[in-house]
Amino acid sequence: MNNELLDLFQSRVNDMGGWCAIAGSSKEINSIIEEKYKLGEEEVLYSGRIVEQFNDLTVTGTDLTNISPDKRRDVMAGAKLGITMCDGLIAETGTAVLVNHIAEPRELSLLPERHVVIALSDQLYPTLDKCLEKIKNSYPAGKLPSITLISGPSRTSDIEKSLVVGVHGPVEFGVVVVDRGK
Repeated sequence: MNNELLDLFQSRVNDMGGWCAIAGSSKEINSIIEEKYKLGEEEVLYSGRIVEQFNDLTVTGTDLTNISPDKRRDVMAGAKLGITMCDGLIAETGTAVLVNHIAEPRELSLLPERHVVIALSDQLYPTLDKCLEKIKNSYPAGKLPSITLISGPSRTSDIEKSLVVGVHGPVEFGVVVVDRGK
């Protein structure tokens, strides 16, 4: 893993009001999340992509794919924590890039009170251009799904520059970067 890029990414995430931790295994992911958030199973939702990527991950919570499609939106809106994978991390801005997937609806990153992204260390790119080039090459021409860019907790400000956090999405944002070579 490129430590300079990781240091820059962590710095930018912190600048934007989020947090970033490094894990060497799925057990460390679980420890980080459980230490940060003391939540019950019904309060935490995670995507099917996480199950696909980490078959030995044991996070207290519910796999979103186990909830009937007609109830998912309400369950996501009531969740305290949504956990998703990502498709890239941008070091220069501290941004997580999420491509819309069937096993991971975009709302899982937007509706719960808090959002944690799980990323692999090889998903760290210096710039958005490099990341989008890699993502674009993964899909047939004209078939790229929607992409969400997340840089810290939701925030907005009024004309008087009064900043308000968590108005249109999660009030807290975190990233766990998994460095399997750690």
